[in-house]
Amino acid sequence: MKIKILKDNETIRYAAEELKKYLKMIDETIDAEICENAADGENTVSMGLLSDLGLYDGDVSDAMVDDVIDVNIDNLNGYIAGSNDRSVLMGVYNYLKSAGCRWVRPGEQGEYIPKSNIAEHKFEFRKKAENAFRGQCIEGAISFEHVRDTVIWLPKANMNMFMIEQIVPYNYMNRWYRHLVNTKMPHDDIPYEQYCDYCLQLEHLIKKLGLQLHVMGHGALNEPFGIRHMVSGMEYNVPEDVKQAFALVNGKRELYGKSPFFTHLCMSKKWVQDKVVNWLANYLEEKPYIDFLHFWLADNANNQCECEDCAGTHPSDYYVQMLNKLDAILTERGNPAKIVFIMYVDTMWPPVVEKLNNPSRFIVTTATTRGNGDKYSDKRSEAGIPKWTRNNFNIPKGFDTTLSFVDAWKPIFDGPKFIYEYYLYTAHFADPGYMQFSRNIAEDMKGLHLTGFNGVMSDQTQRSYFPTGLPMSIIGEFQFDSSIDTEGFIDQYLKDSFGKDYLTAKEYLETISCVFDLNSLTLNTTVVAQDTGARDANFKTAGILGNTERGEIIAKIPEIVEKYLPIFEENTKLSDTCHSESYKLLVYHCEYCKYLSKIYCDLANNDKALARKHLAEAIDYLSEIEGEIHPYFDLVLFNQYVNQLIGR
Repeated sequence: MKIKILKDNETIRYAAEELKKYLKMIDETIDAEICENAADGENTVSMGLLSDLGLYDGDVSDAMVDDVIDVNIDNLNGYIAGSNDRSVLMGVYNYLKSAGCRWVRPGEQGEYIPKSNIAEHKFEFRKKAENAFRGQCIEGAISFEHVRDTVIWLPKANMNMFMIEQIVPYNYMNRWYRHLVNTKMPHDDIPYEQYCDYCLQLEHLIKKLGLQLHVMGHGALNEPFGIRHMVSGMEYNVPEDVKQAFALVNGKRELYGKSPFFTHLCMSKKWVQDKVVNWLANYLEEKPYIDFLHFWLADNANNQCECEDCAGTHPSDYYVQMLNKLDAILTERGNPAKIVFIMYVDTMWPPVVEKLNNPSRFIVTTATTRGNGDKYSDKRSEAGIPKWTRNNFNIPKGFDTTLSFVDAWKPIFDGPKFIYEYYLYTAHFADPGYMQFSRNIAEDMKGLHLTGFNGVMSDQTQRSYFPTGLPMSIIGEFQFDSSIDTEGFIDQYLKDSFGKDYLTAKEYLETISCVFDLNSLTLNTTVVAQDTGARDANFKTAGILGNTERGEIIAKIPEIVEKYLPIFEENTKLSDTCHSESYKLLVYHCEYCKYLSKIYCDLANNDKALARKHLAEAIDYLSEIEGEIHPYFDLVLFNQYVNQLIGR
């Protein structure tokens, strides 16, 4: 057969190579040839944009973000088309999924490729993604390979964007390369230049796959002044002239909390504004392939500048002034990059005076402030938004309040928006079986249309597949098509992951989720509160503390896992690599759950000292097996979560 490329570029050629590779894996008798000038005819699949094939594209308003897939193949003859290059790539994966292929987690060991006579397979499909922004932001403790494999996996799950936060994501990657928390491995770092090279490779890979490339975020305030954010808490030698750009807080201009990430600026000073926006504009000129620049302020609360000039103006007014300046420079230079601004902490409140001069340049995002059990809806807070006061930030909890803030911004900006969610930051550790957790995410994705947001950026570790990739698959697939039946999807996912005895695997996972109980182990606080340090007065760790009834149930875990362990161990010998790897993870997971049961039983008995002792034992065990499970499990964030659960 022939694979005919109608638009020859890196992304569509990659899509053609992927089609060729997987067709051969499905049926080794298929010998596909990639070409540009083949005549249409029998056994030819043409690949290109909708316009290249004369197909309808009237539902595409912005090809940068709108993903439309159109596939029509019968007997290896037809076409795969899309509204943009990545949509063609996603079209390839949707065609292959219709033939039974699955990618249940990143990496080759997450591929399930069935053998079949695909030459007789027919697939006709046209779909526009329901949400324009579907992807991940870098977080946790991750290596270059972890992020690389994630990026390659994203379009296989119908996701279309990835964000690399900071100019170089050192403080995320160094947690891995220094093996923080791991008690068995050396804590040596790698040269900073290697992180720079990794970042550049990832940027080019994201563009190769046609994904939306999002960059920067927190870091936009410190990099222009030559301050390289490394890790929070370290000592920085900041020149006195640079300190004059910092916010005046409690009579001092200095790094707030010793972190450039946490430090706001004296934004009333014109030279400070100009320094930031000119640096950002030059950064985009150096990297013209960037699609979305996130220009955010500092990642902390209660440290806005208190100088005489700043005190009379809302931070959002200064923020919009800087956004307008950056837009003007980019417009003059002909740079089409979009600017993502954020409703976050003080800038949740809109400006009092300033307006955006060119709204079409911008996208808005915000971080979720939902509490436990708070669902997506279209309801607004009856109380409206609270009054803003400088450096007295009270966390406005509740999704209804979030939507009230969105409404308050509408006179200034009523354009595209997506929300930052933190499902797989540490929240997933509250459900070791992932089953109820996954169902909750599915409910969210089905209700997302009520909110007015155009998608979810999942701020998360790229190592979140222990015991399965079910939550992440739902985030991708259900944002693309919210009509998917949840229980049908779960069953099919588990069957693809485990093959033989998948119902036994499901029974185990359901039991684990039920016994540990998501509600008992969920931290009763928001990630915004955790990251900014602005804890609310009613902060609690979780419902496990002193919950002796739940402790008695969790105490049965060792007995429960022993029932399943022999089956899982036997199935690690399965010939299919995807299935055997899935069962190998369950074997490790059984032991992991036994360690968890000790910790949580201690907390149920209000014995925090013993819980810390058993956590140390768990860390030792997980350190020993990290070489086997590291693509799927983030030890650093696990340690963070359990320590927060234990509390002071």
